[in-house]
Amino acid sequence: MYKSWVLILVMIFGLTIKGLPQHLPGVSMSNFAGIHALYHNPAFVADSRYRLYVNVVGSQFYTANNHVKYDAPYSFLSLITNTVSDEYRNERGALLFPRRYLKEKLNGNFKYLNAGGDSRLPSIMFNLFQGKIGVGISTRARYILNTTAVTEPLARLISKTTQLKDLQGPVFDNQSGKLHLNATAEIAFTLGGVVVDNETDFLKVGVTVKRLLGLYNAHAIIENSSYNILPDETWENRRQYINVNEAHVKYALTRDEAFSNIRPTPAWLLGNAAPGSGWGFDLGAVYEYRPDINKFSYTERGDRLRDASKNKYLYRVAVSLTDIGRVHFNNPAYVLQQETHTVNKEFRYDSFDKLGGSEEIFTAINTSLDGGQPIAPNFKSVLPMAFQASVDYYVKPNVYVSGLWVQNLISQGAFGMKAESVVSVTPRYEHRWYEISVPLTLMNRYRSPAIGIAGRVGPLWIGTDHITGLLNIGNPKSFNLYFGLSAGLFRKAPESQNQCWPPRDSWIRRIFTKR
Repeated sequence: MYKSWVLILVMIFGLTIKGLPQHLPGVSMSNFAGIHALYHNPAFVADSRYRLYVNVVGSQFYTANNHVKYDAPYSFLSLITNTVSDEYRNERGALLFPRRYLKEKLNGNFKYLNAGGDSRLPSIMFNLFQGKIGVGISTRARYILNTTAVTEPLARLISKTTQLKDLQGPVFDNQSGKLHLNATAEIAFTLGGVVVDNETDFLKVGVTVKRLLGLYNAHAIIENSSYNILPDETWENRRQYINVNEAHVKYALTRDEAFSNIRPTPAWLLGNAAPGSGWGFDLGAVYEYRPDINKFSYTERGDRLRDASKNKYLYRVAVSLTDIGRVHFNNPAYVLQQETHTVNKEFRYDSFDKLGGSEEIFTAINTSLDGGQPIAPNFKSVLPMAFQASVDYYVKPNVYVSGLWVQNLISQGAFGMKAESVVSVTPRYEHRWYEISVPLTLMNRYRSPAIGIAGRVGPLWIGTDHITGLLNIGNPKSFNLYFGLSAGLFRKAPESQNQCWPPRDSWIRRIFTKR
């Protein structure tokens, strides 16, 4: 009942949460990241330390905003692991979350509130022709919610509801906001290869082609609207209703059947049976400077070859454009869309109580706004295109320091998904069987400094880029968490003793060299 009311407010007034945590600096910069590095740059598929790499499952969650701080007596971590103390639950075991747990920042500026994540599904990556060519086939599902340019009174209405005394009575004019919620699935094919290998200079390039399936879409675009909150006499003034003086809104919802009718068949994946479909692309290049390449070289049958088991660079520079493309929602069987310009309407609690799904929500909105019959759906939602650049520096054996910059390239007024802009510096210790890194990040559109920790032991990896946010230290505005299960077969070192073996840095070679 309560959730339905909140969802309606989200849909009408355009304030919600958005998630795009795919950067994972604590994991993706590693030379043992496998297929997870391809989400940063598709060129990493070539000259990998793996002959074969398989991702079983992975997931990540993210949230950030510029309006409220989390001020609850329990942490995000206890929330997502369902370990909140009984002290903060009611007699039925339901979690208590009074709105005073959200501490507001009021400055008159536009607001955004962000959260979401993705699930990395079974994927595979392998090398051909001694690593000169790499191939990846990956699958994942993303839920990306973007809200931008929400006026402060609307933001307060969502975070504090109509019960906040400060919001009751005054007329709020010129209210606006944009919401875009997308759930997408993708099947991606990555191809990369080495194009330059002349001793010290090494360059590889790659491309990813994605088949996109729009599984769900909900959007609301509010412009030049006004409202006030008044006591509801039908509830003896114990509840309030929203009196809409003027509304200019475009909104859409996808029917719930879109999920139940998923069919992973070639016809469904490549046709127009899903609510939306489209194509996306990633492009990337990676340069490595290898001043000591002779330490990793050997000759076999007259050919000059490299030790495939070793990293060879002093520093590595990677640049990429990711998520170029869009999803076209035009399936009338699932997508409901409307545009309304109206005056003197009301949103009452009874109209949105006990709703049974997306279609009933859409009907309740139309009825309240007197929006008439839905219009034919036909809109395109852009992907969260971003420029990504990274530098990785070799400090000493197994020790590296990387820098990552991700810049969103989609304007805040664009229709669709938007990436999260971040800058991070991550020292790490990496080994083929284990790894630990400490990302230092400016996240939340460069607003929130954070320190994280990530680790890998065998096939299991887990981490966060904002450990203080996860543990509820300092009233955080953002947090994230990621974990997964994946593993691979390593490429082998030369086996013959005259083929750079033992390695030049081994204890055996040092003993005999001293003699």
